[in-house]
Amino acid sequence: MKRALVTGSEGDVGRVLLPQLAKHFDATGFDLRPHEGPMKVAQGNLLAYDAVSAAMEGMDAVAHIAAALPGRASDAHGAFVDANVKATTHLLQAAVEKGVRRFVYCSTVWASGHGFTEQYQPIDEAVPCAPVCMYGVTKWLGELMTEYYGRMHGLETVVLRFCGYNAVAGYDENGEINWETADIPALFLRYLGAGFKLMNPVDLGEAFRLSIENPAAAGERFVIGCYTPYTSTDVAGLRSMPAAIVDKYYPGATDLLRELGIAIPPVQYLFDHEKARTRLGFRSQHDLGDLVRMYREWKTG
Repeated sequence: MKRALVTGSEGDVGRVLLPQLAKHFDATGFDLRPHEGPMKVAQGNLLAYDAVSAAMEGMDAVAHIAAALPGRASDAHGAFVDANVKATTHLLQAAVEKGVRRFVYCSTVWASGHGFTEQYQPIDEAVPCAPVCMYGVTKWLGELMTEYYGRMHGLETVVLRFCGYNAVAGYDENGEINWETADIPALFLRYLGAGFKLMNPVDLGEAFRLSIENPAAAGERFVIGCYTPYTSTDVAGLRSMPAAIVDKYYPGATDLLRELGIAIPPVQYLFDHEKARTRLGFRSQHDLGDLVRMYREWKTG
């Protein structure tokens, strides 16, 4: 079984990702914070190279998700540089020295801008980057550093431009929805509003599992979020008449949303998931149409 190191394993995303990856790999977390629970987690500081090097010993792959995030770290620029660039460089260097094969860097869609600033929609992996905050700048620098180590040292690198992960009440750790306890508006709105963050724990695990295992992913960059089918021809309509565009792809969805009292908001920006689907092999387990079907089946018994 492959051994995988997951950084930031005590964070909001890491606490969900580590158990998901442990289903497929001999997974070990790494975090500055102590771990309370059944998972294997090494405690250490990513800015301490010796600790990073020791944690990397014997690993086949790294999923690097630790980061300084907006609103959670000091606003001092140095805090973002330390966590998002220097720590990433430590991990990359140690990975090369310890013979790690695959390095998955969790970047962010903020690396290219902030939805409204990109040059075209849907936003794909090739859009020119023009970050609008230190978080986006330093994550983009982390991407460049990751890709540099891939070119110069032969490390198999994968960059995920992550829309994010934010749990919604309803999904369990196996990707099943309990409609009795679900936050139904939040489930549907994840496919209708800007952001398109993953909300299914299984989706989170699959995105990183495929990034570690799929040979075709090496050297590539992928936008990762909830799947939507919209194309560039839909952009204007999603802003001005979103219900019509939604109904074009998901007939009957707008009727159900109306029954539930869920207003379809204008979609101001969106992301292109085709490369992740066709090359990485990742698509979120459910889309809006699936939720409509599953909800109606639940209601009708």
